[in-house]
Parts: sequence; structure tokens; C-alpha cells
Amino acid sequence: MDKQQLYSNLNEGILAERLAAFERNLRKNLSFIKQYGGLKRILPDFEGKTAVVIGAGPSLETQFDVLRKYQHRREVVYIAADMALRPLVKFGIRPRYVFSCETIPVDFFGSIDTERMHLIAFTCMSNINLRRWRGDVSFYNWMIQGIHYDRLWQKAGIDLGFVATGNLVSTQAVAFALGCGINELILVGNDLGYSDRYYVRESVIYCNNCARINRYASLDTFEMNSSRRGMEYRLNRGIKSFYTTSQFLAGKFWLEDLFKSGKFKVYDASNPGCSEKYVAKIELKDFFYSLEKRRKRKRRRA
Repeated sequence: MDKQQLYSNLNEGILAERLAAFERNLRKNLSFIKQYGGLKRILPDFEGKTAVVIGAGPSLETQFDVLRKYQHRREVVYIAADMALRPLVKFGIRPRYVFSCETIPVDFFGSIDTERMHLIAFTCMSNINLRRWRGDVSFYNWMIQGIHYDRLWQKAGIDLGFVATGNLVSTQAVAFALGCGINELILVGNDLGYSDRYYVRESVIYCNNCARINRYASLDTFEMNSSRRGMEYRLNRGIKSFYTTSQFLAGKFWLEDLFKSGKFKVYDASNPGCSEKYVAKIELKDFFYSLEKRRKRKRRRA
């Protein structure tokens, strides 16, 4: 597998497919960008914290109770992918930050009270999605250069800040968190592979499939069909196999390249997620139990 070729193909494909949408969205978003500005003002909120980046993979369903229990800890900050927000809110979890880079209209935020959450928004994200958001916003550009991209960033404002992409919203959230001086990072629901369906239940995709159910086709039918169409590669984890798309696989490789230096403390509670060669695989409840013990030791020393 030529990783660089995989990255290049995806980047070129995004530009070919989305350039017109980028330009159109940015033009409509400029008034919001002028109103809210970039990333600088939120950086201090992450320094020294434990960042929990929450993706929308099916394994997220097993973590709702733990995430709900620890969501108000001062030393912990939740950063959710846009697709994960609806399921989280459904189960009583309100992340402090939500990342979104979706350039087409997808109803991630409609009917959700987002006033006390903070959106970290790609400058060229869908304007319809952006207008559905009711809380604070900070904008960023992608850390990609080239004549077309450079023109977009100049128009948006290069002082907003740049975030590396990795081709997924969750990889952008990770790149941002690691650049903010956090203490450690844990990935949740960042599966990057699947067996029978892509996304967690209650996500936008799941709800859309529910709306299509009829007497000839069940929910399982729609989810299995979607999964089969995305079976581009296979990931083996011991005796279990998962399937993945080129976009998820590129995101996986990109994250593992980022983590392999060992500069960051990274844990992964996703399934299958990143390889254990590059992250410490752990159950989320065990991670928070360890965090609790460390906090108690610090109190005793003080």
C-alpha cells in the first residue's frame, strides 16, 4: 500500500469535487468568520487537559454511560465530530467542543440546543449547517497549500489558524488537540473500520436509513448495503476482520504516522481504531479510573 499515493488521490479528488462548493460556502460564511474569528482565543482552554476526541463509529454505543459520568470534570475536555453530536446529546452527553468540516448540507445540528457548546468550524463548511448552529464558533483553515487553496485561505484570513486534515473530521480534531498543549489524548468511537455498519445508532445516517424503512426493506438491509459498497480494504485484528474505505484507511495511516514518534500520550478506546503499535489500547472506563487515581494522588501530595 502506497500511503503517499493514497493521500494524494484523496486530496486531488476532494479539490476536483468540492472546489466550487468551497468557494461558494466561504463567500456565504465570511460574515460569520468576521463576527467570530479564529482559534487563538480558545487555545488556553486545552492546555494541560485530557482531550477526549469522540468519533461516530459504532463502538461509541458502548461508551455513553462512561462519557456521561465524566463529562463535567474540569481536567477533561470533550471534542466531538459533528456526526457524533446527535447520538451524544440523545444520551445526555454535551461535548464542550464540536468539530465540523462538512461542505454539503447535513442536518447535524437541527433541533439540538447548541447554545452552550463551541463549534470549531472549517472556513468552507456548509453555510446551511453553520446557520443551524446556535453557540459560539471559531474558524480554521486546512493546512494544505496550492494555488487554489492559498486563494481560499487568503480570502478567509490566514490569521484564523491552520489545522492539518488527515481527510476526516476526527483527524482534524486530533491534530488540533495535539497542537494545544494538552496533557494526553484518548480516542473514542474513532473506529476507522466496520463490520456491518459505518456509524453509531442515532447518527444522521442512521436516522436517514430509519426513515427509508418499508415493507420490502428493513433497517438492516439499508445498513448492510451501505457497508458492502464501502468494502474497499480489509483490516485484521487477531481472529476478527473489519472492512474500511480508502478515506478511513488514509485517516488511520495518517494518525499512526502522527503518533509513531511517541511525542504524545495517546490512548485508544475505539474498535478497531489505530494499531496498538502506535497507541495504548484501553477500555474507556479503565482510562477514567486511572485518571481518577492520578488525581487523588495529586491531592494527597498537595
